[in-house]
Amino acid sequence: MKQVLIILLLLIHGLAANAQNKIGAIGQWRGHFDNHNVISVTKGDYIYAASPYQIVKLDDNGVINWIDKTTGLHDINITNLGWDPIQAQLIITYKNSNIDILKGDQVFNINSIQLTNLYNDKKINSIYVLPDMALLATNFGIVSIDLKKHEINNTWIPNLKQEPTITYGVTIIRDSIFAATENGIWTCPFNNNTIIPSQWSILNQYANLSIKHLVSKNSAIFASSANAIYKLPNTHPIVQFNYGIVQKVENNENNLNICIQYSSEKGALLQLNENLSLNTIIDSTQLKAPIQSIYNNNKYWVADSSQGLLYKSNSAQWVELGGTGASIHGNISTIENNLLAPYANSSGYTYFNSLKWNRYTKLNDLNLPKLFGSTISKLDGSFWFSAGNNLVHTTNNNTQVSLLKPNISIGSFKEIHADQNNFIWVIQDQQGLVRQTSSGWNTISLPNELYNVGLEKFIINNQQQAWIIAPNNQGIYLYQSKDIYGAEVWKQLSTSASNGNLPSMNVTSIASDKVGSIWVGTNNGIAIFNCGDIATSPCNAYLPIVNNNGFNGYLFQKEIVNCIAVDGANRKWIGTNNGAWLLSEDGLKIIEHFTKSNSPLPTDTIAQIVIEPTQGEVFFNTSNQMVSFRGTATEGIKTQEAIQIFPNPIPPNFNGVVAFKGLVENAVVKITDLTGKLLYQTNALGGQAIWNARTYEGKKVATGIYLVFVRDLSSNEKNVGKIVIADGY
Repeated sequence: MKQVLIILLLLIHGLAANAQNKIGAIGQWRGHFDNHNVISVTKGDYIYAASPYQIVKLDDNGVINWIDKTTGLHDINITNLGWDPIQAQLIITYKNSNIDILKGDQVFNINSIQLTNLYNDKKINSIYVLPDMALLATNFGIVSIDLKKHEINNTWIPNLKQEPTITYGVTIIRDSIFAATENGIWTCPFNNNTIIPSQWSILNQYANLSIKHLVSKNSAIFASSANAIYKLPNTHPIVQFNYGIVQKVENNENNLNICIQYSSEKGALLQLNENLSLNTIIDSTQLKAPIQSIYNNNKYWVADSSQGLLYKSNSAQWVELGGTGASIHGNISTIENNLLAPYANSSGYTYFNSLKWNRYTKLNDLNLPKLFGSTISKLDGSFWFSAGNNLVHTTNNNTQVSLLKPNISIGSFKEIHADQNNFIWVIQDQQGLVRQTSSGWNTISLPNELYNVGLEKFIINNQQQAWIIAPNNQGIYLYQSKDIYGAEVWKQLSTSASNGNLPSMNVTSIASDKVGSIWVGTNNGIAIFNCGDIATSPCNAYLPIVNNNGFNGYLFQKEIVNCIAVDGANRKWIGTNNGAWLLSEDGLKIIEHFTKSNSPLPTDTIAQIVIEPTQGEVFFNTSNQMVSFRGTATEGIKTQEAIQIFPNPIPPNFNGVVAFKGLVENAVVKITDLTGKLLYQTNALGGQAIWNARTYEGKKVATGIYLVFVRDLSSNEKNVGKIVIADGY
């Protein structure tokens, strides 16, 4: 399993992580998840903490690994963690009742509960681990897992009628099992890891107390409801909470840890001592939503579903878990190795510098507003954002910030872009376009006959034409400036064959490719425009026809095309509600189709695709978090110089691909031996070529040194590097 290391620096004022999410080899994935919602923590050979999307594995030396679907897990929406000390493995349950067991670098999947049709509600509420067995409390009963064979071996229903019942948790003491259910606490003899269903009995005195948690300690059982803790068999609570809701009760050596929620923004970690006194370990000035805790080596670890993972030894400190820090939205911008994106439902932005996400909510003591769109100036690398009735501009290495008001018109600024001259364009709802010039800002209003409520998305192409997704299913609004063609004009493009030829008036996405073609996605497929001066010539789309299972049809006909992105080889990445597709340059060939079933995508609904140009990494912003995939194409350079070859040397037992990066666009790459014999030849995809270290015949090349030659489109050829193949390959 690929695991990404992060060095945790133990600072004076906190436990901070230098979160380096390193890019992998071509064809590998990495996750970019929001880790502030930690929902489970447990102690095994490491400390394990889980957000719904990712597990953080933390060792005693301050090193963590990220474990998620990109590194071998089978699902997302994690709900519970449990540790098996005998087999040294981590038990992971998911919202959809899927189960993974992580043992070393191996992941064993148990999907029997997920697939069964026997029960309507299959939610897994908790995990109780025994030697060689795990008991899962579910919304239909108790499921027993064989931890050696990694399979389900029994299902027990804690009542005499054997009717499915919600079971919140279980514990075992003195050869008896106790189950907290929606109908009270049930108990049954538990001998040789088995149960006789007819021997279940109810503890009637607890039938109406809504017990949710059971903990066994020192031959006693403690039970808790939302606002009280009992020590069986007593029915009078040993602790009564007049306000606050108990989230979890857990063992803490000779004491009990209690996670309690006081209000929507305040919680605490309490300790119930042996003498039944109660004291506060971490108070509500630090915890907002504590949901689970552990105690290990005089340290407390608290999973807070609002803020992350809290660690306390002498003082309490938050552990920086990496990731995006919050969900992101809007138009994500990219330049070189960097990504820029506003937060979803929050103020500020997040910035990815190829290794880690950096979160900013204020600059120079200015609290940033809620941002919508973002772009990066290629001229100076400064950031631009749209924010309600203002624009936000950061300068001086993005340490200074200013608020701009280009006009006083009514309407929020939405998507924002920099044109080929590095001037800013932004779309303004209820108005039209606002454009930056050398002398200030110009507002370009929509013609009165065009519907203007709901303006949000557009692109600006190299002809200085703005292609706007028209609101209210009105097709496309197309604005042409005077910059290139000399005539300023507005047009509305529709499904009319002589006025747009769109496959649908419901336009969902627009992108400009490397040769200037405009690709338009709709809720009924794709249209391609190649328009010149729209003041003098019609502008109608070409609708590509493809063969699908022997039948011809329009490209993505009857499919909602959520987004379109163009890679360095001018290939098209298409995001739909059925996954992500990589198409050939003309769109007629499918190269890849990624779904949540065959890839680490967390969901099949792809909201946005962004491609980082220098590494060729493709970022998929989905309806449920973000992942990225290192593709085969990068942007080409203008003049061929030295290139990067990786890996080099090629290690023994290598089975991946060798990449040649830093090529001129569409260069020809040749690999020869030292005598000049040609072993392989290929064309660059944009600025990168790949080779599987084999000859044309598919044979592995021998250990040795090989030469790399590159020929550009002008037929200039030169030796640009050497490849060393290590002994044992």
